[in-house]
Amino acid sequence: MMTDKHLRIVTTGHEGPLSKRCRHVLERVGRNCVILGLTFFIDADSPQTFDEGEKTILGECRSFFGIATPLVTCVAQKPVGATLAAEILYMTGDGVVERNEDYVIVRKGSAKELITKGIRYPSAGDTALQAKAVFARIEDILQSEGFKINEIVRQWNYIEGITEVNDGVQNYQLFNDARTSFYSKTTWPDGYPAATGIGCSAGGVTVSVNAVRNASKCSSPIDNPLQTPAHKYSGKVLEAGRETLKSTPKFERARLVGDSVLISGTAAIKGEDSEISDDPAIQSEAAVEVVESLVSPGNIAPGNKRFRFNSLRVYIRREKDAGAIIGTLEKRWKNVPKHYLIADICRRELLLEVEGFGTVRRFLECCCTDDGEAVEAQAGGALRIELCEDLPSGGVTPSIENIKKTLSSVDIPVNVLVRPRPGDFVYSEEDILKALESIRACRDLGVNGVVIGALRKDGSVDVETMGRLMDAAKGMEITFHRAFDECSSPFEALEDIISLGCDRLLTAGHAADVTEGASTLGDLRRKAAGRIIIMAGSGVRPGNVAALELSAGIKEFHSSSHGPSGRTDRETVSRIIES
Repeated sequence: MMTDKHLRIVTTGHEGPLSKRCRHVLERVGRNCVILGLTFFIDADSPQTFDEGEKTILGECRSFFGIATPLVTCVAQKPVGATLAAEILYMTGDGVVERNEDYVIVRKGSAKELITKGIRYPSAGDTALQAKAVFARIEDILQSEGFKINEIVRQWNYIEGITEVNDGVQNYQLFNDARTSFYSKTTWPDGYPAATGIGCSAGGVTVSVNAVRNASKCSSPIDNPLQTPAHKYSGKVLEAGRETLKSTPKFERARLVGDSVLISGTAAIKGEDSEISDDPAIQSEAAVEVVESLVSPGNIAPGNKRFRFNSLRVYIRREKDAGAIIGTLEKRWKNVPKHYLIADICRRELLLEVEGFGTVRRFLECCCTDDGEAVEAQAGGALRIELCEDLPSGGVTPSIENIKKTLSSVDIPVNVLVRPRPGDFVYSEEDILKALESIRACRDLGVNGVVIGALRKDGSVDVETMGRLMDAAKGMEITFHRAFDECSSPFEALEDIISLGCDRLLTAGHAADVTEGASTLGDLRRKAAGRIIIMAGSGVRPGNVAALELSAGIKEFHSSSHGPSGRTDRETVSRIIES
């Protein structure tokens, strides 16, 4: 929000003891960035299993990080398709971090941000008493750091047995009444936090919050045209509580905080009605429609032109529905990092709920030739690096030493160009073997992705060679590079590249530069229809990027961002992003 923070999803399919699975996740996280918090999602079917799992994970984290151990939260939700899942919240850029037992403070100038771990007191009693104890601790933390309650901008609420009813009282309603009591200690002139209220299989009531104060950028609520604000629900959709007046869920559908869009837990609710088909595919389509309505650029803020998901978390009520739900969401949001969890949802008829994190900031990938340029790119606000060497020839694979130095110098993802030689993209067997060796080395080093491309002599995509390269690159992002601009038939090539399963296509619009290829860039994006990201590159500069974004609808840009020195320059990077 006030600092550049990123969320990375890491999962493992390893079997065996939880300690080994946790260690495998942590080894993939690394130690090269400032990690603020880790949230682990574990399969736990009893309080004892959950407590033992939490103890094991915390012990592994302390062993791995030492005195710099970040906040650790465990949530009893079973990951789908993995044996352990984690979300890593990390920071890039300036900012001083102060670590405390159950929260951290990030300072930048006079601005402060507070992030708590998941706070829980399962021994305090039932849902109402646990929630009261949790909110009392959160209030203590806020007061000790000079925050007001209404400076909370994002809240996660995990509630064991969320839809269970005891003595005629539903647990979620008990929680909502406790939250209302806590929030009533102040006024909310700028709206409530974005929030998620979701079930878990153990752990009682767990709440974590983010709060921001003295930040120069805006913080404002985002309503959804398709939904009634949750805090304005009528009594007919509220369950019985212990209070004379049943409390509504006090949260906004989303919040815009600076450039970040904090998306609350969102389900297939229209107006306040959730009576919808029990078919998971149909309900998934409805949920997608609701989320897309919420984050449409014009709905986020007047005059806003862009939005991009950074990550999504998807809760699935019934494990048997996972295939249908995942199939629908992957079709619509294929290239968005996401993970799927089994969790009870606050209304029994709802089969899934989606939350997320996004940005209205322009996405720039910087083409860099060494760690020095990469540091400049990150400082200017780039969100990804493409690393190569010999840029005047169009770029070739960088050395292993160059890759290692760059990975250790920046926190943002690094994709590596794998091009075994300058010249054309029609490769011999010797070229292919060299490329395969480079890809395997990148995978072993923990590189985020590779940038590859191969053509046949007739100008078509060499599907066979690409298949071999992509098999070696499994688990990494794959970008098809500007070999595309030398294809004989761009729209046939597009379909080949999509069928291969590439995540992204880097192109100037089948032209020498993006200005010349602007019209074709728009046609390619429309033809791709969300099946692949079209990233514009070659000649992207501060003077043309806004027009290109508007005319072609491009959401990712690629530029070397050279300044007066002829190297990547942070001021030029910043101007491209902000122009």
